[in-house]
Amino acid sequence: MKSILIITVLISQMFAQGEWLAGTAYTLPQGRWEFGLFQPVRWGQSDDREISFYKLSVLLMPGITVKQRWHQRYQWTVSSTHSVYYPTPLLRMVAKEGIGGMISPEFEIPHLVSFWNMVLASKSLDQNKILTYKAGFAVAFGGSELTPGSTIDLPLIYHRLAVYYNGWLLRFGTDMNGRMSKKWTFLVDGDLFLIPGMKGSLALEHKSMITWEKSETFHLSLGYKFIYGEYPDGYPNEKITRVHILPMLDFVWSRK
Repeated sequence: MKSILIITVLISQMFAQGEWLAGTAYTLPQGRWEFGLFQPVRWGQSDDREISFYKLSVLLMPGITVKQRWHQRYQWTVSSTHSVYYPTPLLRMVAKEGIGGMISPEFEIPHLVSFWNMVLASKSLDQNKILTYKAGFAVAFGGSELTPGSTIDLPLIYHRLAVYYNGWLLRFGTDMNGRMSKKWTFLVDGDLFLIPGMKGSLALEHKSMITWEKSETFHLSLGYKFIYGEYPDGYPNEKITRVHILPMLDFVWSRK
């Protein structure tokens, strides 16, 4: 059970959607709250600024994100997101033998911190669709003493923790949100992670979800996540490529 909890904490960030389109350049209206089983708690601090954090990992991997909407021109809305994470407590918890162990206890886990920055540009299209382009980078500090053999070589997890070993990574993506009917919406996206210098130097992720809007305050989302990624494979191979498909489910509540 502890291993399941740890993996859930690590991948909880992959399930966010929400009524106010967390993956777009748009921000929550001032004073609105939105939360779900996996998606972050989101708060509209103002009409142009949104603050969020992941409740499942707030103690084991503290972090916070600020989304700032800058301007709208030629039908494009531009925002930026800025996040900081401190994964040391979680990684030290899993650095042990036996149940819950995902890293060998022989490896020391230093104090680590990462900063993730992204620019998002969204445009409303015909037929109730929204197109979003994303580009960003992450940098990490404190990982100079990390041993490459201590990586957690699992989908979604490896390529996000790789920044602590490599020091930096790049991320690019595209989202398409749309409305199919009064109560049904959809999301299709794709993300590319590039981590030059790592044995697993890239990952391509695709997510597809549909959402049933039962009311203004409760939504149900269902879909899947496709991951094509490179991972370390040890001697004599430098890397191995694997494909994973994971189911996705989330319940979302919101209030003003």
